[in-house]
Amino acid sequence: MKRAIILIALVATVVACGGNKEEKSTAKVNLVENYLALKDALVATDGAKAQKAANDFLEVNNNDALTADLKTIAGSTDVATQRIAFEGLSANMYSIVKAGGSETVLYKQYCPMAFNNKGAYWLAAEEEVNNPYFGDVMLHCGSVQETINQ
Repeated sequence: MKRAIILIALVATVVACGGNKEEKSTAKVNLVENYLALKDALVATDGAKAQKAANDFLEVNNNDALTADLKTIAGSTDVATQRIAFEGLSANMYSIVKAGGSETVLYKQYCPMAFNNKGAYWLAAEEEVNNPYFGDVMLHCGSVQETINQ
């Protein structure tokens, strides 16, 4: 009887631990998917779409480092304001992805002309550069700086 109870407890522990791992993985996927949707809205220079994407991102966000920039983007339809906050968001997302890996290949991209030639990074799921800091004004300005694998 004791063995049966111990075995049941052991199985329950293994199942619970496996569930936590899956939840963490799903949470990270949601962060990346929401980040990419926000990036795409900025590539399109669509402030309303970026605002909605930031609000959707806030709903799945479980990382305090992302919250302030997301709230700034969600609180405005001004693309210039959103792009400034997106720079900080991108730096924090890069740290998160580098620390824990990514379910998909991501590309760290860089535009040297962003913010009056200060330059800025972002993450993308495609190798082709589509610049969220300039949109269609200079859509392909930038280069891939790093490939981030699982």
